[in-house]
Amino acid sequence: MILKDYQQRALSVVRTYVEQLAEYREMAEGQDPEFARQWVRAAWEKTVPFRPWVAREDGLGEPLPSFCLKIPTGGGKTLLATKVIDLVNLHFRKKQTGLVLWIVPTTQIYDQTLRALRDRDHPYRQQLDLASAGRTIILEKTSRFGPRDVSERLCVLLLMLPSANRETREQLRMFRDSGGFERFFPADDDDHEHARLLARVPNLDSFTPGALGGARHAKTSLGNVLRLHRPLIVLDEGHKAYSRRARDTLAGFNPCLIVELSATPPKAANVLVDIRGRELLAEEMIKLDLHIHNSASVDWKDTLLKAVKLRDKLEREAQGHEAATGTYIRPICLIQVERTGRDQRLSGFIHAEDAREYLLTHPGVQPEQVAVKTSYKDELRELADTGGLLSRDCPVRFIITKQALQEGWDCSFAYVLAVLTNPSSKSALTQLVGRILRQPYARKTKVPLLDESYVFSFRREGGKLLREVRKGFGQEGLGDLESRLLMEAEDAEHTVQTVTLRQRTQYAKATQDLVLPAFMIRDEDTWRLVHYEADVLSRVPWDQVDLRSLADLELGTSSTGDLDIVAGLDRERFSDPPGNGSGASPNGEEINYLFAARHLLDVTPKPSRLSSRSTPEPWSPRTTSISWKSSANTSLPSGTALRKKCSASSSIAAGCDSWSSRTSFGGPAFPGRSPQRRKSGRIGRTVRRSSAVCSSR
Repeated sequence: MILKDYQQRALSVVRTYVEQLAEYREMAEGQDPEFARQWVRAAWEKTVPFRPWVAREDGLGEPLPSFCLKIPTGGGKTLLATKVIDLVNLHFRKKQTGLVLWIVPTTQIYDQTLRALRDRDHPYRQQLDLASAGRTIILEKTSRFGPRDVSERLCVLLLMLPSANRETREQLRMFRDSGGFERFFPADDDDHEHARLLARVPNLDSFTPGALGGARHAKTSLGNVLRLHRPLIVLDEGHKAYSRRARDTLAGFNPCLIVELSATPPKAANVLVDIRGRELLAEEMIKLDLHIHNSASVDWKDTLLKAVKLRDKLEREAQGHEAATGTYIRPICLIQVERTGRDQRLSGFIHAEDAREYLLTHPGVQPEQVAVKTSYKDELRELADTGGLLSRDCPVRFIITKQALQEGWDCSFAYVLAVLTNPSSKSALTQLVGRILRQPYARKTKVPLLDESYVFSFRREGGKLLREVRKGFGQEGLGDLESRLLMEAEDAEHTVQTVTLRQRTQYAKATQDLVLPAFMIRDEDTWRLVHYEADVLSRVPWDQVDLRSLADLELGTSSTGDLDIVAGLDRERFSDPPGNGSGASPNGEEINYLFAARHLLDVTPKPSRLSSRSTPEPWSPRTTSISWKSSANTSLPSGTALRKKCSASSSIAAGCDSWSSRTSFGGPAFPGRSPQRRKSGRIGRTVRRSSAVCSSR
């Protein structure tokens, strides 16, 4: 496999560092103890003199070399790790064999890495075979191996970090005295050799055989085998192993060197190589720009439908690209829902099965094209035996999940992300944005739609949406975009800050007995607090309000409709598409005046809420009429006739908690209906392509 330029530069820095480590280690042998402990620092300052460095020790108290490769998502961290193993063995350990402890944080990454390393046709395994002259074996913690394997082969032991990161090590199988590793330790009756071994490696787990005590023996455990052979540790997603317990566990294995892989290393990491997002973009490793469509619709099905239509369009483009170049791409849509459990399908929450059922109603979507990936149902696992998601024989076009597809899940065919979770969720977009950034085959197609990625969400605020994108890019190691999006987000939405004002000392005594006034009103024989609606709004002479000036009021160009955001490393923009003031939205749909009217009714005081007690003098019934002027080509529901003028009359009687409404379309009121029925009757029909001019008399 041909390495990208940034990968070659990274490996060049690593080679220089391990060579310096070997040189300064030899210089430190036989020197005074103080100088002997500085060889790791000296090698670091020789290689990258201006980068910060944090000293670490192994379980024996010896200096422990460690460094981190900071590479964004999609940058090929695992491939570089296999190359680094070769460099460390060749220039630092001075051998092609030995023990490598490869630690991953999750089951998903574990399974994915194990499959790749065991596949002799995979580039990862091929690189390890080149490093060991074809003598590579891949082990798990339940595997059994002997001293000859370690001395004559490159033994790569795959381990999950939680397996070695518990409260008490006695609960861990790998630290227990077990069969299968006796060949690494002295015989049970050789107390002298056990004593020599424990003196040479003091942090071995040991026990006292027999009930009467005696010499201590080292446990024949996997943990002790690791301590004896000072493995090279490769730590995938290294930022997850910086708790005190995790660091102590790793150091307790007595490693010769620790290599960390992370897109977002913590401050305590020794970052030897720092790859930026722009370098990945220049090498065609990631799909950018990232297009984010935030739908104004409150129905999640509208958002999913838009994602489905775009995926279908992408597949048509991919088929044309395959016909021209022979390169196979099958665009996949990831769908994040709120619930996945068997007993969690409740009203008000979007369940995985709800999304599946809706997808199957779409023409062309077959049941085998939809897969669910959850903690209890993994319909993708069975695809691993048939080539996985990248195989031509794989039918999957849609993957429904909640949290299962997070860091470590790699599928470059994933183009579209539909976020159907609650709009108030802070982590949905942040955690999944990196899953759709990888470019298929690490090579641009020159087809614009197939070289970018897409996110669909609904009912999210523009500024918050940008912050989620910015945070998501930061967590994927694309921090050079994060700072630029911050400036754009500030332009889009004013930042709300909380300012705490404390009382000045000279006024503290004077305000101890401060009493705030309360506005009261006399109600019959008692006094009560003033209520705005009952005591203020009830006295407003609504019949005298002149609304004619509203006829000439111009609406602003801002829109509360769909919001489109484009985020990229070379450019970023977000826009709220301006309206044209003609009653049509930017996508050609007409404005729903009824929807706007209902929002106005929500904030307009209703006479039914006025209290009779708040009216000192009774009101006389008044009648208000509203005239509507309608343009031509007005469309109404079938069976409804509309005349050019309609009037709505309402009577408000003081001293009553109810109100009645008379509504007519140029004719009599609806007979035989109750006041409540008339209030919510057919006056709520949609009138399209009409403009309203209101006057009051």
